[in-house]
Amino acid sequence: MNVVELSDAKIAKYQFEVPVKRSVEELWSVMIDEINGWWMHDFRALGEDSIISLNPETGGKLLETSPDGGSLEWYQVQMIVPKTSLYLVGYMAADWGGPTTSMLKLALEARGDDSVLIVSDALLGNVTENSTQSASDGWQMLFGDGLKKYAESK
Repeated sequence: MNVVELSDAKIAKYQFEVPVKRSVEELWSVMIDEINGWWMHDFRALGEDSIISLNPETGGKLLETSPDGGSLEWYQVQMIVPKTSLYLVGYMAADWGGPTTSMLKLALEARGDDSVLIVSDALLGNVTENSTQSASDGWQMLFGDGLKKYAESK
């Protein structure tokens, strides 16, 4: 027997800033080239020993790979403006609360000698207030406790 369930798709948007005590050039380099160093272990879906990599070109992928050959495509690069912004598109499977599409933008802005990472996300699909808050909280933790602390400790 086939089960058909119809529901309305929703759109949610949020944005936040993460100030970082590094120049835009330094932060961009850490964000792109050292992603495996700052991507927190709690955010690795395939286990703590997985590797996070980013191919920073249009069509490139933000991937997680595990030693046993498993892999997860977190996002695909839609657009990149070096040292300025990175646009990513990713999908959340039904098992993880989806189907949902995430259109994530990571933009860097100089503020004096330091930088601000501006994180903007637009979610489309099976979106609720709780799932949107969870996504926002997760990214704030990853970029605030992961990227910021890692970049400022270098």
